[in-house]
Order: sequence, then C-alpha cells, then structure tokens
Amino acid sequence: SPAFKILLNKSTLKPPPTPAPGDGKCQTFWIPYGRYCYYVHNGKQGFSWPDSHHYCQSAKANLVSIHSRAEVEFLRNLNYTKYHNIWIGLTRDRNFGWGWTDLTSLGFLNWAQGEPNAAFHPGEVGEENCVEMYQDGRWNDNNCLQKRGFACRHRQCKDIFFKLFDIWIKYRELQALFCSLHFGSQSSQEKKSKKSF
Repeated sequence: SPAFKILLNKSTLKPPPTPAPGDGKCQTFWIPYGRYCYYVHNGKQGFSWPDSHHYCQSAKANLVSIHSRAEVEFLRNLNYTKYHNIWIGLTRDRNFGWGWTDLTSLGFLNWAQGEPNAAFHPGEVGEENCVEMYQDGRWNDNNCLQKRGFACRHRQCKDIFFKLFDIWIKYRELQALFCSLHFGSQSSQEKKSKKSF
C-alpha cells in the first residue's frame, strides 16, 4: 500500500551523523555533544530571551548556536519536558541582520515555513527579533519578551580542570589522614582535653 511505502522510505533514511566526541568534560547537569556541553532549561516557568541570555552568560556559556541538522535533533531530544519552545542564540540586529550571540558563522538555517516574518501582533510591545526553536526543531522569530525555555552551550572543559580538582580533593584527604595519624582524630583530642580537667 502507499502508506506502507511512505513508512518504509522514512525508516530507511539515515540519521544525521553524530560529531566525534570532544577531548574535555562537562559539569553536572550539562550534556556533552561533540566538543560542547549543553544545558536545556524547560520547566513550567518560562523566561524572556534577555533573561535566558543572562542565565547562560552567568554560567560562562551562550544561548545555543546551531550549525547542523544533527545538532537540531540532539537538542530536540534534550528538550524532553516540552513545556515551551526554547530560545536559541539567534537574534536580529537592526544594522547587521541575523547573527548568533556567540559570534559563530550563520551557515545553517532551519526556519519554519514562512519564517522569519517579523510579525507584529496586537498587544505586543516589541518586534520579533529573537528566535525560538519549536518542538519539531524548526525556528521562529518572536518577541524577545515572550516566556520560553532555553538552551545554553559552551566548549567542553579540558581535563586539566578536572585533574586539578581531583588533586585538590586528594590533598584534602591526605591532609586529614596526616592530622589524624599525628594528632589523633578530633574526638580523641576532645577526650584527652576532658581527662585533663
């Protein structure tokens, strides 16, 4: 039947290639993909584009820039709660047009049909200068004050950061061991001081 052929054709399509893993690591709650770490916030409470951008910057990241269909699919899978569409780092400047907040090149585009349309809706305060990603992965320009989820991205941290942290932890453990061997534990110190009274 024709429906079976369509289903068969869809199932034989190759998925987008996954990039090679990076040489660094990601902090807790950040998900590695390629050379980057990603964080998607999509709780019941949404945030404006400026608030989302500020959150990402405070985490030493940027709103996500997207450079391939594979990255779109990766983000769609991360956006598992789907309370809102998510803000991405694409924004429009009156003088320069569309650009990513992390200043990477604008080579890959994934606009929904009819977008960007810079629509102005009655009752809205501003223009549509910020971009959200729909649940299907397509992009829409929207008013920056709308409440949405958001996705942040930063380069993976080099192993040296994690190695230094591990060394510091081991140093603290060795310091505690040294003190307990040479001076006794704190509880034995307290017992000795109580006996002297």
